[in-house]
Amino acid sequence: MAGVQHAYMIDDRELAFDLEGPWSRSIDDKQATYVSLTFTDPTVGGSGYLERVASELNVVAEHAIQHLNHPECETACYRCLKAYGNQRFHTLLQWPLAIPALEVLMETPPTLCALTYSDDPRPWLEAYAEGVGSPLELKFWRLFQQHGFSPVKQMDIRLTPGAPAVSIADFGVDAARLAIYIDGASVHVGHRLRRDRIIRQRMKEADPSWRVVELRAADLARGVSLVEELVYLGSSSVAPTM
Repeated sequence: MAGVQHAYMIDDRELAFDLEGPWSRSIDDKQATYVSLTFTDPTVGGSGYLERVASELNVVAEHAIQHLNHPECETACYRCLKAYGNQRFHTLLQWPLAIPALEVLMETPPTLCALTYSDDPRPWLEAYAEGVGSPLELKFWRLFQQHGFSPVKQMDIRLTPGAPAVSIADFGVDAARLAIYIDGASVHVGHRLRRDRIIRQRMKEADPSWRVVELRAADLARGVSLVEELVYLGSSSVAPTM
């Protein structure tokens, strides 16, 4: 994000990003770890920067290296990576770890791929008919049903009994104060992402606290082990600590 800001002289409110992963997969008999980074434009009508970032990612990478590689900083400082908003991660920040990947991105301009889009409403209508909010939620619901887990769908979340709802969990077990959110990368971004983080933190700090589980599409691959974990958390006998 620093590379984007310095390349185009914009601030961190003009573009947002969502990090998914890490995941592991086998490539040529070697285990590789990778992540997904989704950039979004929260500006009404669009700012136009996303297309430039996509077509000039090598330029962005070059600016990122120039910003990160500076004297008298071996890991991270307030000049490069540290900020008030990421204090909890300060001990983990190490800009040298990003340099090899940025150097690869800087070498050649990116190859743009054609966007694919489907306006077929049937997957959404099927999800709504099952009482869930998206096709991705429907996939999780079917996985849950396959392994005997039946949480409440679209469950209101209240911090204290009788209080107004502060959120609607995609799935939940009220007796165990378990709230399950299915976060798709295409919608859980920008202002919505920041709002959800605040609400979910309030849920975790409530008395009694809520167990908050956030799932992505990649979690479907966990299959029965994921369901067993949720069944365990959904047991009211489990102490509410996460």
